[in-house]
Amino acid sequence: MMNEPDDQWSVTLQRGVASLDFTMTRDPAVGTPVMTGALGDVRGARALVQAAALAAVEADRWVATGAGDVPIPRDLVLTRRDLANAKAAEPPGSTTSPFTAGYAAVYRLELARLLWSAISDAPARRLEELARRIPS
Repeated sequence: MMNEPDDQWSVTLQRGVASLDFTMTRDPAVGTPVMTGALGDVRGARALVQAAALAAVEADRWVATGAGDVPIPRDLVLTRRDLANAKAAEPPGSTTSPFTAGYAAVYRLELARLLWSAISDAPARRLEELARRIPS
């Protein structure tokens, strides 16, 4: 059975989102921890997966700020907050706990869904547009 061209978009977005690394930094203005999604290692990945990873960084920024190209579901904002709280509770220098990894997995899945809603009208073109917003 042949795959339809759109069958691969969910896998492409999931691979791109999976490459995100979440790090905690201190906001210098108030001293509170702030979680950011950063581009992970996507060298060697297909061009569309690299574009999806860059777009995922942009989508994470939307969720963090509450504004983006598509409406941000409140549940997604709360999922990101739960992940940030779990990351902030980890001891400095520790590896990611299974507890935090679970929050990250749920957030990545929901972030991929948000990305799909942002690009579904013209996936290749919209994904490339989002990817260009992030300096490489």
